[in-house]
Amino acid sequence: MSYRWITKVGLAALNGERLLVVRKRGDKLFILPGGKPEGAESDLQTLSRELKEELGCAFRFPSYAGVFSNHAAGVNNAAVVVRLYCGELAGEPAPMAEIEEIGWVSIRKPELPLAPSIEKGILPHLRKRLRRIGNGLGQQTKLADQGSLQLV
Repeated sequence: MSYRWITKVGLAALNGERLLVVRKRGDKLFILPGGKPEGAESDLQTLSRELKEELGCAFRFPSYAGVFSNHAAGVNNAAVVVRLYCGELAGEPAPMAEIEEIGWVSIRKPELPLAPSIEKGILPHLRKRLRRIGNGLGQQTKLADQGSLQLV
């Protein structure tokens, strides 16, 4: 059996210290909004299309935050590579298309079951960035007060 790699583009949309996650119909784990690039789409074109299809909204102020990989959620013999962007949502997200549920999870202690790439890579990255922002200012700082562009 061969091992396959799945490439996705994900958006870390934050509201204070809470991260927006989505759950596809029939899945148990929550993932980031976003998806697989189609054809020659750029990362930002992919995010724009996927957010409109999945949540009926857009995003603004995108900032590249890195690449994260781990076992693919709910897929045997596969890993996912997520090219992560931070940004703000433009509009109110609502579940559409294959999305059954949306939620906001604490980046410190998530209350929902998350994909391994989020739990083991993305959340630690966001927490580390939050500590740097807070330490650099000499006080506990909320991400919402600093803006998502401060994460990277």
